[in-house]
Formats: sequence, structure tokens, C-alpha cells
Amino acid sequence: MNILDSFTVAEMLKRPLFQKAKVIAGQGGLNRAVRWVHVLEILDGSSYVKGGELVLMTGVGLGEEKELKLDYVRELVESKVAALSIEMVHQFVVIPEAVKRFADERQFPIIIFEEPVSFVEITQDIHTWLIARHQDQLLSLERISTQFLQLTLQPQGLRKILQLLHKETGFVVWIEDYLGKTFIYPETETPLKKNTLRRPITVLEVNIGELYIKTTRKLTEYLNLIIDRVMIAIAQEYLRQFLSEEWELEEGKRWMVDLVGGKRGEVPSSLLGVFEKRKNCVLCALSQDEWTFADESGLGRVFLVQLIRMMQHVFEQKGIKVWVAPVENRLAIILAEQQTFAADPFIARVDKGFDMLFAQFRRLHPRLTTRWKVGVSHRLDHLDRMAKAWEEACLALSMDEVPRDDLQGDEEGSAVMATHTLIHYEKLRAWQLFLHMDTAAVQSFVDLHLGPLLQYDARNKTNLVRTLEVYFQTGLQKQQTAKSLFIHRQTLYYRLEQIAAMLGDDWEAPARRLALETAVSGYRFLSARQKKRDW
Repeated sequence: MNILDSFTVAEMLKRPLFQKAKVIAGQGGLNRAVRWVHVLEILDGSSYVKGGELVLMTGVGLGEEKELKLDYVRELVESKVAALSIEMVHQFVVIPEAVKRFADERQFPIIIFEEPVSFVEITQDIHTWLIARHQDQLLSLERISTQFLQLTLQPQGLRKILQLLHKETGFVVWIEDYLGKTFIYPETETPLKKNTLRRPITVLEVNIGELYIKTTRKLTEYLNLIIDRVMIAIAQEYLRQFLSEEWELEEGKRWMVDLVGGKRGEVPSSLLGVFEKRKNCVLCALSQDEWTFADESGLGRVFLVQLIRMMQHVFEQKGIKVWVAPVENRLAIILAEQQTFAADPFIARVDKGFDMLFAQFRRLHPRLTTRWKVGVSHRLDHLDRMAKAWEEACLALSMDEVPRDDLQGDEEGSAVMATHTLIHYEKLRAWQLFLHMDTAAVQSFVDLHLGPLLQYDARNKTNLVRTLEVYFQTGLQKQQTAKSLFIHRQTLYYRLEQIAAMLGDDWEAPARRLALETAVSGYRFLSARQKKRDW
């Protein structure tokens, strides 16, 4: 007894009671599924069927003409009846050619008996067979469900679940999860999403992947029940993995919070080995503006685990080991070099790793508008410097840009991408000092040294402060300054005369120049902190 496929009209015709039956129309519909048998003699048949029935009739209710009406057959077809069987012995039923043509077009089998047959025996035979088959399906479904759940407790549970599903159904099956990983069985097959069944995998009410099923077999109610059971098993396997990773994250949080707080807790031996072997290492602070890392909702928890798994996967490809844990509303991330690539220095790989991470996360969640910010500390050479490194990373995180020399083109020490901003503390230059100072003190220093120029620029919409900055950057080279500002040399001379008039004749002296350069840097720092640029 094949319990996977439906009991069809073709199989029914193989039963002993149908050996002398004839199919006079609708031969193309012999694969229609038969779910029940119903004796129906009245012409208003659609009210008494639910779909999938074999309708038996003698023609008693057809009236004096004994003619099978086209409208009646059309109602049966529209009601998704499996087939119509007519006993022609007690009543001679006329079946018009128009009805036969309609049945052929709709692939609706019309079967006749030209010898006496017992409808009671037919009903009893088919119903007994269907009930026995249904019982076999229930027992098989219970067995398969138990096996699926047992596999969730074994190593490589997902692969084994897919293997069992293929064994029981013949399906080609594969999973694409939220890391972009693909598990397929049989492994020799190539995933092709065209003409496949897709089912979302949901954990904590969040879609974390897709199950794809490719088959030439028609999906029956029983096969759909198997798919429902396998979806439960797959979700439970992912949930088990997810909870395990949450537990590991919580364990890591304990020692990470101690480290960044200046305490030496129980840190992994692998991290201790980094400093023993003098590997390159930095501490990063990661924040974003869409959801908090302390979010306990299903979405927040899945996103956090998802992000960390992707982070480990991306940096592993770049020869970098990752330790990560949430600290308040940020992620503390230790990145240490595991493998050296001569053509790609460590810090460059760190930058590219974050670029890849956020690009992948955006592709995975295209509707998420998260803006990521990463602050990167100086290189770490000892665990005792972890608290200082965390302070550096968080201070870098507070900036939206870093100092740059416009004469050199692109910004140094930061990457401002469509999805994220990456800022290195060691590239903040004099801004490192300003970050540790009271903002009012920085503002007072800027006003003391640049006040007249700032006031003049504000009143007259000029760019004397910008001119002064570029003049210092070129090493007091007037030709290069004019070229960089895209102005005529005479215009530059006039501006420098204005600057000298307001700052005094000694403004180019080494000590005064140092103070002015520091004030310009302080002004740019304050502008960056206030998320504005005045040039």
C-alpha cells in the first residue's frame, strides 16, 4: 500500500468490483484523487459534496428523459468531485455527446457499469481501504515525527533531518539560513528555486531561513503533514542552536564586562595566547540606531545572535579571531590576528571585514535601515590596557568624522559608507586630546585664538579660517594654497593680509603658528561633534 500518493481513480479501477467498469469519458483525469464515496441521485448535487468524492448513481433522479444533463456534470466538476460512476442496468441513462466532450475537456472521468453492481459493496470496499490507509499514514507520521525530534538532539541535526525527509518522501530538499549557508540533500543536487515549494523557518516569531522542496510528486494531505512536522523539527533545531549561542554570549559577557571595567576576570585561554604570541589586536565598540543590543524581544535576540554569527564567519575568512559580548547598549568586540596576510595588513582586514559584515546584513534584511558606527581602539598589547582601549573605542564612537588633510583626498582613519561609519581612535590626532577635555575649555581656546576670524567669517560669509587651515597644511606655500582653494594668487594675498591684520604680525611665528593650528583643529573637532561643517 503506497501511503505517500493519493488514492486515484486509476487505482480504484483496479479494485475487484470495478473490473467490468468502463471509462467512457475523461480518460485524462484518472489521476484525480478519491477521498470518499457518495451515492447521489438528486440533481442538486453540489450541496452534498465537499470535493474528492466518487459519486455513484443509477439515474433514478434524472426524470422521465433519463438524460444526464450537462449542467449537472458541470456542477460536479466545479465542486471538485473526483469522478462520476453510473450503473446502467436498472435505469437506461442517456449520456449525450456534449456531456462526453465536456468531461474530456475537463478531464472528469465518467464510468459506467453495464452489469449489476452493489453500491453498498463498493462503498464498503473503498471506505475500508481508505480508512486502513489513513491508519497507516497516522502511524507512519507518528514514527517520522519522533525520528525528526530525536535528530534535533544529535550533531549535524539539520543535515540528518533533511536526509530523513528525502528518504521518506524522495524530495530534494535544502535550507538557506540567515547566515546565507545552504544545507542540501542529496548533496549532489544543485539548488534551483524555480518550481519549488518554499516554507519559511520561524524562530521566536522571526523568519531566520527558508526550506525549499523540489519534487515531481503531487503534494497530498499526508505529504503536507510530513512537511509540517519537519518544519517543527527544523525550527526546534535552530532554536536549540540559538539558545546555545545565547548562553555562550551570556558567559562571554561576564568576563568582557569585567575586562572593559578594569577587572581581570576569567578570560578564554585563546585570548591570553594572543598577547603571549604578540599578535595584532584591537578592541572595537559597535552601536547602531535601529534596535538596542539589550532588546529582549524575539526580533532583537535573533538579530543579535545573527549579527555575531555573521561577524565570526566574516572575520574568520580574513584570518581574524573574534570575541564579542554586549556591554550596555553596545557590542564590545575583540579582534585578534590569527593568520598573517602579507598583502593585506591587519587593520586593513579589520576595515574590510566590517564593510563585508554590514553589507551582508543589509542584503539579508533589506528593509532594515540601521546605521552602524564602529569605534576602534589603539592596538592592544596587554589585557591590563583593555579598560583604556574600551574608553578609546567609545570616544571614537562619539565622533561622526575624523580629521583629514584635504590635500591628500579621502579621509584617513574612517570609512563613511552607505551602511556604516568606521572610526579609528589612533587616527583622531589632536582630537584625542580634545575628547578628554571639557568642551567648554576647547571652545574657549578656539575663541581665544581664532575669535576675530570666526566673527569676520560669520558677518561677511567669507572663508578666512579655511584659508588659514589650508595655508598651514601646505607648509606656508602660497602657490599650493591658492591652487588647493581654487583661487587666484592675488586673492590669497589679500586674504592673508586680512588674517595678519586681525591676528597680528607674529601669527606665522613657530609658537603662535602651533597655537593657531591647534585652534583650527579644535574648531573642526567641535564642528564634527555638533554634526556640522562650516566649509
